[in-house]
Amino acid sequence: MIKLVAFDWNGTLFSDTKAIYKTVNQVLKLFKFGPIGLSSFQKHFDVPINKTYIRFGIPENEVIAKSPQVAKTFHSYYEPRTAKTRTRAFAKELLAWLNKNNIECVIFSNHIDEPIKKQLKRLKINKFFSKVLANSHIETSLKGRGKKDKLKNYLESQNILAKETLLIGDTVEEIEIGKELGAVTVAITHGNCSTVRLKAKKPDYIVCSLKDVFGIIKKNSG
Repeated sequence: MIKLVAFDWNGTLFSDTKAIYKTVNQVLKLFKFGPIGLSSFQKHFDVPINKTYIRFGIPENEVIAKSPQVAKTFHSYYEPRTAKTRTRAFAKELLAWLNKNNIECVIFSNHIDEPIKKQLKRLKINKFFSKVLANSHIETSLKGRGKKDKLKNYLESQNILAKETLLIGDTVEEIEIGKELGAVTVAITHGNCSTVRLKAKKPDYIVCSLKDVFGIIKKNSG
């Protein structure tokens, strides 16, 4: 039985893939590289996001040296461009249904917690989440991965088993985390990673819409 659904934020619940893609192109200008197309972005996107720039062939030492500038450029360019961004289709319906069925929801993200909370309030969906598991500093999201440990610690604190948890994400990272923890994994397409990359990680389910999650929950709650 599924007791908790852990949603990735960027590209999964929040329909901001184009904003991230355009922001990455802005950052690439710092390295005199680009611009890149959306399909190339989805092919190379990785986390921490500094790895994305390295995957494009930018020397790691150069990326590290410019990390403060990269962080400032990324967030100053990205945040204003998501002021009116909406949730993915069927997100609100799914959250309301989960709430009605007493299934807890959390967000686990590499993004910064305060901007996420502001967006949740703006979108009027903050009431559906018991916790936002995210980073507190800008540069942390660029340099490291912390989602797995945050989620693992939360599950332990709430006495929820990994097998009772459904992870939904649009990148290979969420699939990897889910498999490492032993949770049920759902990959959603049309986000920050290409469908080919998602399929290669062999999630338990792969969907193109959050509408498909209703059936997955029912199937795993019998």
